[in-house]
Order: sequence, then structure tokens, then C-alpha cells
Amino acid sequence: MPCPTPVRGALPLMGYSGRRSVSETWLVPTLQSPSIDRGAHMTITWPCDDKPSERFPIFTRANTGEVFSDAATPLTWSTFGRGVYDAGYRDGLYQIGVFSPDDFRPEGECEVVGCFGGYVYINVSISRVLAVRTPGMTAEAIDRSLFGEHPDVRPYAPHPDDENERCTERMVAWMESLFGATGVPEVAEHRVRIDQVIAERPDLSALSDKELIERYRALVPEMRPVFATHIVHLYASNIITGLLAQVGDAVGEGQLVAKTTSGLGEVDSAQQSFDLWRLSRVVRNSPELSTEFDAGVEGVLERIAGLESPEAGTFISGWRDFLEAWGFLGPSVWEGRSPTYRSHPAIPLRMLDHARRVPDAGSPSARTAHAEADREAAVEAIAAKLDAETKAQFLAAAQAATIFLPAREATKVQCTRLCEEARMTMRELGGRHVERGNLARWEDILLLMDEEVDAFVADAAPFATTVAERKATLEVLERKWPPFILEGQPPAIDDFADRDETIVNAVTSGEILGGLGVAPGVHTGPARVVRSLIDDVDIEPGDVLVAMTTDSSWGPLFLSAGAVVCQTGAAISHAAIVARELGIPAAVSVQDCTTRITDGTIITVDGSSGKVTIV
Repeated sequence: MPCPTPVRGALPLMGYSGRRSVSETWLVPTLQSPSIDRGAHMTITWPCDDKPSERFPIFTRANTGEVFSDAATPLTWSTFGRGVYDAGYRDGLYQIGVFSPDDFRPEGECEVVGCFGGYVYINVSISRVLAVRTPGMTAEAIDRSLFGEHPDVRPYAPHPDDENERCTERMVAWMESLFGATGVPEVAEHRVRIDQVIAERPDLSALSDKELIERYRALVPEMRPVFATHIVHLYASNIITGLLAQVGDAVGEGQLVAKTTSGLGEVDSAQQSFDLWRLSRVVRNSPELSTEFDAGVEGVLERIAGLESPEAGTFISGWRDFLEAWGFLGPSVWEGRSPTYRSHPAIPLRMLDHARRVPDAGSPSARTAHAEADREAAVEAIAAKLDAETKAQFLAAAQAATIFLPAREATKVQCTRLCEEARMTMRELGGRHVERGNLARWEDILLLMDEEVDAFVADAAPFATTVAERKATLEVLERKWPPFILEGQPPAIDDFADRDETIVNAVTSGEILGGLGVAPGVHTGPARVVRSLIDDVDIEPGDVLVAMTTDSSWGPLFLSAGAVVCQTGAAISHAAIVARELGIPAAVSVQDCTTRITDGTIITVDGSSGKVTIV
């Protein structure tokens, strides 16, 4: 089959709304890592900060904000950041064929992704070059799908090395392969291998400090090929959904586009929501269990465990199964210090508490009963307006979406499982040094760089000041949101938005906020602005969840929501995919929604058009 040629205008390899301008330096203490020469004129805020790329200068928080919503610790980034996320990303680009190693700096010097001011970014300029090397795509089209008309983004400036005929040939061949694929066996292969790694986990308490460090580092080569596969499927999903959107828009059926990727089924990142829903029914259908939850989430597991009823036994067994299957999830889940369902069970318990209040009619299965049929009808309606050749290509893309979107989510989940293995290993090591009086918290072990941790376990005393200074700097960074778009040198701390943002220019009745519709349906309800899962979330059935971004750990919270609105995101971001699988209308890339919409404001969300109307 010939390679489908996208309609000029928008192939969303990523999507978000950006904010604020950038400047040149930071106003917090400099902490220089000895591992990489980052340049004589660069001010380093965080020891694992990377040198900005002169060749590919524009970076974004899109996508990375889902798995690294918080600042990255030095140990996390100096091991997994450079050994997995940058190196594995490169591997994925090489597999696609659109880049070669000659395009980038040496491994270990991040360029495809990067840490700036403690926060993780991915490279936008590289996607512009990808567009130049792909027939039918343009850098300008990529920019429109990424930024719209954002004032902080400079126009594409061609570089002599952007065009590469050999890379273009390989890219075309790879794209052709997508539309004839019948499966992705490597996903199952990765899952089997990771199952083995987890099953063979030694008794961590029996390992020496040195052996714990060795195990932690050994997880890097385990995760790198999984992440490379994830990147391949990420770009496959972007290209496929981009083609579906472009064709739908071109024939005047843009309102049907969101339905063309709904009801896929078996999406790994949505499965914990279905599992928690089933557990919520056990509670809702039991007056005894409901009474215990009415008394508060704190201590509820202990109270229920003390009951002798069959319902209590069923719940405790189901809860253990849930944590066994999904305990690795949590906010900012690829950062090593982040809480998980297993370490902080109050997070999923609170979401379960909210879900139990939703009537059975609001079940995910009821919401999505017609999703598959609606998807097929939407595909047929668009296809009916196409000529024979374009129709064949469009139908092939629609079929490919059922393969590669679930594959992208599956590899993301598998990467997260390995992150938890690394986290558990460092929790053991850090905990020992808390007992020895060398650290205040186990997480403080992550404030060390990879090249420092061996010396620390040998003699911790010389690192006391270093750890204290980095801990203080991290506290500053954690109170800020980094700029969503970064070009050149990292910005000054003054260009960060405060996380406890107050409402500015609040919305008014009748106002319409524009966004990208990613999950079909229309819903009206009171807004609930959620900034973190760590604290209890006051959300009632039918509320509209408004957030900066979401990740897999937020999925069960969607069970209580009538709709979802995110400030960032694209057609294949977490909020979009899970909302479609749960049958919840969703709009993403709704700029400034978290700072303009107040709690309780009645809003209407149109998940097809992306419009958010203030009632």
C-alpha cells in the first residue's frame, strides 16, 4: 500500500498550550555536577541539569508533564534520564529511521530529552526536523499542532542538515509498515521479560548496599529497549491519529474525529479504573462497608479487616489484588521519590470512596456500551466521502489505531513497572541510611548523582552539606511550575508560575474557552480544579475535573467525573485516551483553565469540538 500522504495543516506529534517567556539565568544557588561540561556560560540550578542544545534548541513539557510532573531528583535523572529516557528515545528514532546517531551529541549528553531547572523536557526542534524529512509534512504544520500562534515560539529556521534523503527513505518505509501491521508482538515480549524481572526480585533486605546499587543500575538496560519501543509506538500513534484528524477535517467531519479512536478496548492505562470500579461496587452494595467508608478513609482498611462478614473478606481480597496489580502507579510516576498506590494507599482509597457514590448507571461499561459501534460508524461516515485510494488509506489508518494506541499505553505501563522496581531498591537503601542517621528521609538518597552514590555509602559524612543544600533547592523548585516552552538557556525562577496560583482574569458567564476535543460527548456540571492527588480531592459524581495534566494514576478519579478539562495535552495524551475508554467527554489544551476557572463554576464541556462554555 502506498504511504498515506497527510493533508497539510496539522499532524499532532504532541500538543499543548504554552505560557510565559524565557530568560537566561536562575536566581537560586548553583549546584554543579562534575559529570558533564555544560558550557562556560551556563548557570546550573540543579546538579543533573543538562546543557541546552544549540542544534535543536526548543523543548517542551508536553507528555513529560504526565510522568514527571514534579522535579526530577539527581539520581533518577543521572541514571534513568540519561541511560533510558534520552538513550532509549534515540533508539526509537533510529528504529523509525528518521534520524541517525550522527544527528546528535554523544550518548550521556542529553539532547532528545533534557533536564532544565530540575524539570524534564522533550525536544520540539527534533519533531520539526522529523517533519522536514517526512513527505507531506512541514515544520509549520507541526508548529501549529504544537503551539498554535504562541508568541514565544520562533519560526522554523532551516538548518543545512535538516534534509536527509536517506532518512526520508527509511521514514517512508516505516510509515508504510504501520498501515499493514496486524499486531505488535514486542509488547508481549516486553511484558514477559518484566514479569520475569519482578518474579526474580531478590530479598532486598538481604542485599548489601553495593548490591542494591548494582541492582538499581542493572534496571537501566532492562528498561531502555522497552522505552525505545514506547517511542516507536508514540510516533506511530501520533502519525495515525494525525492522519485521521486531517482527513476528517478535510471532508468537513471534524466533529467525528474523536470517535474514530474511541472504544478501542484493552487499553492498559485504563484497566485500573475498571478494576477500582468493580471494587467500588462491593462497597456500594454493602451497608456494612459503606458505613465504614462513611466514617472516613483513614483507618478504613483496618476497620474492614476486623469485620467477619463475607463482604468484608471479599473487599480485603479484592483490595490486595488491586494493589498487587496496580501498586506501582502514582503521580509523577517516573520520578523515583514519588508516592505510589502501594506506598500511599490513601490515594486510591480516596478515589474509591468517590467512585462508590456513583450510581451503577454511571459505570464505565454503561458509558461505553456504544463506543465501539460509534467508532465504526464515525469511520464509515468519513470514509464515505473519500475517493477509492484515499478511502483505503484512511481505513488502514483507522485499523492501525486499534493496534498502536493500545501498544503505546501498554509500553508506558511496562516502563512504569520497572520504575517501581528501581524505587523499591532505593527505598531499601535510603531507609538503611535513615536508620544509620545519615539521611532524614529515604528519598534523600535520590539527591545524589549516580557518580556520587558509591562514595556516599562508603562514607556518608562528606555529603551532609550537599544533601541539605539540594534538599533546600528542591523545596524551592517544588513550589513552582516550569515554563511549558523553553528555548535556549533555562529561564529565571521568576518566570516560573507559583503552584498555589490564584485565579487571574476569572471566566465570566457566556465566555467560551477553546481547546482540543479528544473524547466525544457533552456534559454540564460544576468545575473542580485539582492540582494534586496527594491531598484529598473534593469531587462529586458529575463534577467536571479541571487539571493542568493527568497521568495513569488519575484514571480512577475519572470514574466520578462527568467530564475532564486539561490545560495541556493532545489526542493521545493520557487524559484523552482514558476519557475515551471510560466514555467521558474531554477537552485538552484549554489554555489557562486552571487559573481562570474557579471551583464550583458551572461549565459545559463539548468533547468533540473542545469548547468549554461558562454557563
